[in-house]
Amino acid sequence: MHNIFVIAKNTFKLEIREKILYAIIGFGILYIFLMLFLSDLVLKELPMVKSFCLLGIYLFNAVVALFLGTTSFYKDVERKIVYFILAKPVSRAQFIIGKFLGLCFVLLFASAILGAAYIGIILYLGGGFDVLGILAIAMQFLEMALFLAFAIFVTTFSSSLLSIIYTSVVFFAGHIVSSLLTASKAIGLEGMRLWIIQALYYILPNLEKFNIRDMAIHQVAAPFTSFFFALCYALVYIVFLLSAAIFIFQKKEL
Repeated sequence: MHNIFVIAKNTFKLEIREKILYAIIGFGILYIFLMLFLSDLVLKELPMVKSFCLLGIYLFNAVVALFLGTTSFYKDVERKIVYFILAKPVSRAQFIIGKFLGLCFVLLFASAILGAAYIGIILYLGGGFDVLGILAIAMQFLEMALFLAFAIFVTTFSSSLLSIIYTSVVFFAGHIVSSLLTASKAIGLEGMRLWIIQALYYILPNLEKFNIRDMAIHQVAAPFTSFFFALCYALVYIVFLLSAAIFIFQKKEL
């Protein structure tokens, strides 16, 4: 456990120095404050401001997660940092888990800054302290943690560029596969095509489970069980992906 904590801490310190990370966060803050200007010109209602702000936070966090997940592990291999770490009494499993936790801390840092900017805008516009908005951002963080785990898994057996492509494809597919299955059943699709869609539905992560932005925008409280099951779903999927990443990394020759 100590080794995992040390790797997570060093990963956080290393990635937090990346200028591109602050550029992404900076653009995210600029986008949120732009909503304050647009609220007087176009977005006349508070729900519209919330909608655009939460969507912006989601997209910028996705960029951060994609950047971190597809480059951090690859950079450690390229810079020979992984050789130095594994030369010590550190297992490859501890390295993967520590790397994942460290990147999650960086993502949490970015989410906290963007979330604070969001709350500031909503308070300024008279919307009060948006608890459901914070919960929506927290659910987005869970999704991005799963996103990170998948990116790390892919990076263990492919290049950085291919990792970006694979992770992006799964990211978009994870949002449309449930709707695609529902639409397929509605039109009466049968045979091999339906089986393929059903297989994708059960294999790929269903990222729509973490999307509660509409509830936050319209202040509709969801049952606690839905949040609990989303948390369990994320944890199970993350454990599976990290286990697969560890298995591949242990078989990999460095």
